[in-house]
Parts: sequence; C-alpha cells; structure tokens
Amino acid sequence: MSCGDHSQPAYGTPEYHSAGAAVMSFAPIQQIHQHICAFHPYAHDKTRATRAHHFCTHIRPDMHQCVIYDGPGDKARLIGIEYIVTDELFKSLPEDEKKYWHSHKYEVESGLLMLVAKPGVSNETMDTAEQPAMRELRKTYGKTIHTWIFDEYPDLPLGPPQLMMSWTNDSDWETEEFKAAVAARDAELGVSTEGKRTLRAAYLPKDGFEPDAKADYPTHCGKSVMLKPVEVDVKPL
Repeated sequence: MSCGDHSQPAYGTPEYHSAGAAVMSFAPIQQIHQHICAFHPYAHDKTRATRAHHFCTHIRPDMHQCVIYDGPGDKARLIGIEYIVTDELFKSLPEDEKKYWHSHKYEVESGLLMLVAKPGVSNETMDTAEQPAMRELRKTYGKTIHTWIFDEYPDLPLGPPQLMMSWTNDSDWETEEFKAAVAARDAELGVSTEGKRTLRAAYLPKDGFEPDAKADYPTHCGKSVMLKPVEVDVKPL
C-alpha cells in the first residue's frame, strides 16, 4: 500500500519559499508602505556615496523605520537601515546622540530624495502623490547605518557597519562622478531630479525652516564618527 509522497521541497527553492509563505506571517514587512530613493554619502568620506532604496513603515506619527536596498528589484542586496524622526523628536534627543543624524531638507528641496513609482504609474501622478510626504520629510532627520559596504565589497557584507549622511547643498555632489550617478538614477527610473526641484519650489512652504545645527555633524564640524570594532572582555553569566 502506498502512503503517498511525503518528500519536502529543497530549502531555498521557489517551492520551499511558497510553502513558507503559506504557514508563516511576515507582518512587519507587510506594513511597508513607502519606497524612497536617495543617495547616502559616507559620513567620514565625502568622495563616496551610494544610491539607496528605502522601504519604510510609519511605526508612529513621529517616526519611520526603513530597510535599505541597493536597488528596487527582487535580487537587490539588503545594505542597511534608517530611522527617520520629526524635528520635534530630534530636538528631544540627547546632545551627544545628534551627531549620528542627518537632515532631509536639502534632499527634498533639491529633488534628490523622491518616492519611487510602480511600473506604469505616470510621473504626473507620482509628483502629486508624493507632495504630502515631501512636506513632512523636509522637516525630518535620519540615522542611517549601512551594514553591507557593497561599493567596496560587492559579494559579501564584510567589515564594520558605516554611518551614512546626506548631501546638504549643491556643492556636495558637484563632482562628475556624483552627477553621473544622479543622472543614471533618473534615467533608470524615468524621472528628473531638476524637474522635481522646480516643481517642489512651487509647493513646499516658505516658512524659514532650517535644520537643527546639531545634525549633519560632518558638514558643520569637518569631523565624523566611525563605527570601529573594539575587542572587550565578555561579561559572564
């Protein structure tokens, strides 16, 4: 008498993934509702920056949490995380904490930071849809750690994590390499950074807001914080 085939799909195969989706919950990931694309310069090295695709969740009105990939596709590498807080919450942080955070005002106003549309969604639709987000994000700050330094180690996430910042003025990305990176992003997504800059100048509030001077530490102080491994004694049980 045959009892049937009780073999299971091999680990890592599409069949195994489908079986997992049928019996497990992915609730935190399913709360993601926003796809943001921007560029992250290294906090300690202004000559290096990477494109970053953020997939974000609002965990409360004054805070987002985002997982960051190097691209928008299904084979993208998970390269880091970013926490985004409002101006009010940032001002409440301990003073020594603020050096890890960067502002978003320039990124929003310049058009460098943008929401990413699904294929088939027009730029006109997206330009309208992203306006509430841009009004909010303009007055926020991010704390970003990249765990996969893929521009140096493309195959594996080697080395210590790195603190990342944001560009805060036009001169930060005036090199030919950075201009080419922005142009390549725009071409791939079918968007225009300069077009968004012009459009946003018409609808973003002219309220005199300036980021807190304690953010963007490398820009203001010419120094940065690096995350370096330190060997310590293990605390026993």
